[in-house]
Amino acid sequence: MPTRTEQNAAVDERGSARERGYGAQWDRASALFRLHHPICKGCEAVGLATATEVTDHVEPHKGDHDRFWNAAMWQPACRWHHDVIKQKLEVMFAKGTIVVADLWLDSQAAVRLTLAELPVDVGVGGGRKSSDPSQGPAL
Repeated sequence: MPTRTEQNAAVDERGSARERGYGAQWDRASALFRLHHPICKGCEAVGLATATEVTDHVEPHKGDHDRFWNAAMWQPACRWHHDVIKQKLEVMFAKGTIVVADLWLDSQAAVRLTLAELPVDVGVGGGRKSSDPSQGPAL
């Protein structure tokens, strides 16, 4: 796992979100996409209903303008799916162990990973997800 210094260096190399194309036009397009896709694709794939918080580029665009704006390759994601599951999928994709189709949050690879990583609080009420958003979507 990279150190905080290494993580910060990687962010510096990528540039800021605004420098990578995430400006006012993106904010409007993403808000409209989330309005039309209110449920996280990854949560829905495992029987949960969690609000979309992020418009995710299925395939990392790496600054490619056409890929960035290809709405057919956007997917609705909750913060947990974007920050946990999608990041793991992208590492696997970069290593060549999965293909682009596996980057969709409802793919078999993503569902398997979600089920393996999904933190469940089986305390009072049994089978309820933790209310901590960093722990995943709520059941």
